[in-house]
Amino acid sequence: MDFSLCIGSNLPKEELGKLLYNMISEVLFVELIDYEAEAWNRSYTQRVSVDCTYFSMSINLDDEDDYSERYRKANLEAYGVDTNVFISIQFITRTFDIGWLKLLEIIGKILIMNDGDLILEDDSTYPLLKRIKGSLLINSNLDEYRTWYMTKENLALLNHPYEEDFL
Repeated sequence: MDFSLCIGSNLPKEELGKLLYNMISEVLFVELIDYEAEAWNRSYTQRVSVDCTYFSMSINLDDEDDYSERYRKANLEAYGVDTNVFISIQFITRTFDIGWLKLLEIIGKILIMNDGDLILEDDSTYPLLKRIKGSLLINSNLDEYRTWYMTKENLALLNHPYEEDFL
């Protein structure tokens, strides 16, 4: 399952990749100690990639200006969010249930450390949540499948106040 997380950030992308790795390690702390999960930081000249047992996150560094600008314009026009970093997220299907919860915890940490706009979309570019001008909005217009993983209990892992809205 593929998701995309676009954020507004002033950090260099390599530094953001290290920060994401540290967040994953913090969120998976117990699983890492018990050898129930693994985390890797694989950075190359063309991409920053952070992987764990449940999903991988990558930031493309190749064609960075054109690529980022295309997503920035699209997100600004479609959703009103000003983002400049596109993070691709690929879940491992058999561990999606756990991985989704861990991702929500990581997004919660991103919301704390970064006050820029943010949008999370699933593989159909369906907006699940967005932060615009400091307000976190959760899409209240969800089909049955998306309602299953966007429950109030799951969203509590964001550790951040939010409003429900028709995105």
